[in-house]
Amino acid sequence: MAKKPSQAYVRCFWPGKMQLLNGQYLPLHCTHISNKQVEVEIPRALVGSPRIMLELDALHNGSSRRIKAICGMDLDVLNEHDKHYIKLHFEHISQEDSDFIERFVMAHA
Repeated sequence: MAKKPSQAYVRCFWPGKMQLLNGQYLPLHCTHISNKQVEVEIPRALVGSPRIMLELDALHNGSSRRIKAICGMDLDVLNEHDKHYIKLHFEHISQEDSDFIERFVMAHA
C-alpha cells in the first residue's frame, strides 16, 4: 500500500547544526525527512543526550527557512563514512516549520 505524500520519507540535503544537552554544537546534514522524523549525519555520537535542539537551513522552491525543533533520538549508528547516522523524531516543532516540511515532502514524494 502506498503512503500518502504527507507520510512519505524523502531525501533532503539541508545543512544545519544540533545543540546537545551539555551545550555543545555539532554540524550536521540532513539525509531524509518526513513530517514526523528526520535522519542526519554528524561527526560523532550523541552519548548521554536523549534530546537535542535541531536547526536546519531548509530550502524549497526558492524560499529558505531556519527550521528549529526539539527532537528525541531513536537510533545512532556509525556508518561506512565514519559518520554517525542519527534517526530523530520531532517532539516539539512550530506549526510554520511543520508546514514548510510538509510542502517539501509533498513536492518530493
